[in-house]
Amino acid sequence: TSDDQFLCLTICGYRRPGMSQEEYRHHMTHVSGPMTKGLMVKYGVKSWSLIHNTSQTRAIMTQLFDEHMVNLADFDCFSQVVFRSVDDYKRMREDPWYKEKVAGDHKNFADTHKSMMTIGWITDFVKDGELISSSKERTDAERKSHASQNAGLDTRSITRAKATALITGAFLSGCMMSLSLMAVPVMLDTTTEAPQLFLQWTRMYHYGHQVLPTLAICTFLLYSYVSFNRYNVGNPKSWFVYALAGAVTLSLIPFTWIFMVPTNDELFRLEALTRTGARTGNGTLTVMQAKGLVIKWSWLHFTRSCLPLVGALIG
Repeated sequence: TSDDQFLCLTICGYRRPGMSQEEYRHHMTHVSGPMTKGLMVKYGVKSWSLIHNTSQTRAIMTQLFDEHMVNLADFDCFSQVVFRSVDDYKRMREDPWYKEKVAGDHKNFADTHKSMMTIGWITDFVKDGELISSSKERTDAERKSHASQNAGLDTRSITRAKATALITGAFLSGCMMSLSLMAVPVMLDTTTEAPQLFLQWTRMYHYGHQVLPTLAICTFLLYSYVSFNRYNVGNPKSWFVYALAGAVTLSLIPFTWIFMVPTNDELFRLEALTRTGARTGNGTLTVMQAKGLVIKWSWLHFTRSCLPLVGALIG
């Protein structure tokens, strides 16, 4: 037998002739039952139930008959004994107490000539108001549960990565825009000499260069992670959107190389010349000329700052 299945011995009993329904039930529940139940437990019986069918309960059946079920069984009692192995029940019947006290008691209440027996496998579907699954169903359910949990973890990690990418992308764009919208205007309003303006721009560039490219790469990696996972679950539209968001965010690096490096190099060159006191190629650079160069850089930088924001909007 399998480990999760039990046998049920069902005795379809008739009461002894001349015995009333009340006497029959009383003897089984107050004499025979108490005398036998200890032996049942001793030999591994899992459960034992008595179902008495009286005239009163049979009358209830009129409410349950339909076009398929119309015959009423006339048994007086069903005795159902549940055990894992028939050997357990056989050992119980070999017990001296059973032979002495229980076996001979049957003739006191049962019509042993008419009563019948059958045995079969039990399959529970509902027990104590709860759904019962077979071992295969439980295994499948556990597998699905684990898969669901893993999927849930994957979904949550992807959602967190997406949210983090959006936040870092928007934060990156905001940080970059603050240089063009606030830092540069303050520098232009408070600086009266070209060397001072070049020095301030150089320091601003230095600190921005330490943080902002790293944020851009991290944001790109987060978008790539989300895109890769979307691709694995077969969602082509979704993975392409996140891949595009990451690419747009990271495009600020080639934008810098293509459009901003000449201006950056010129500003660094002028800062180095003015710091050492050397003259520029065209003589002394006026503060207005220096401001014009910084303003040009500011507009280019503002354009570059929009790229992470566009990436966040796409994401």
